Amino acid sequence: MLELTLLSEQLDLYRLQRHDFMNHWQVIMGYLQLGNTDKALNYMRNALQGLEAEQVMGQIPQPIVASCLLGFVVSLRSQGVQVQVEVSESIKEADFWEEFWQEEYGQALYGYTRGCLSDFQEHIVKLEQAKALLLLKATEGFMFYIRLLDGEDVIRETYSRFDSN
Repeated sequence: MLELTLLSEQLDLYRLQRHDFMNHWQVIMGYLQLGNTDKALNYMRNALQGLEAEQVMGQIPQPIVASCLLGFVVSLRSQGVQVQVEVSESIKEADFWEEFWQEEYGQALYGYTRGCLSDFQEHIVKLEQAKALLLLKATEGFMFYIRLLDGEDVIRETYSRFDSN
């Protein structure tokens, strides 16, 4: 059931991103037609910076984890939050997930990320420079740490731990 929910969400996110992507192309083409190549390049650099967090999520070989976290990142970005992700190298290795992963973690991670989105919603709308720092660490399991910031000021911090014990 979780897989079907994640698939449906991924399709919705794909539609949103496709729409945003088309808008980006139109802005870039407009700048180029007006001869503003510097503005076009700057716009492209800014647009690409936002995609780095999503690219990191794509390096996680466990599909439920990658899907939950990608949905989380894209949802934050769609609300204007600048997202930075740091992932320990072992999280990117299939061996880690084969040894550690338990099916019940998927529903727990999904619930946690959706709860955080709901909790952060009221804060995000009030922030001038909304940023989120996500840390994924392999400990004796998997830890997902989230820090919501307004510029450099910490607004909320939370983490969830999935232990192999």
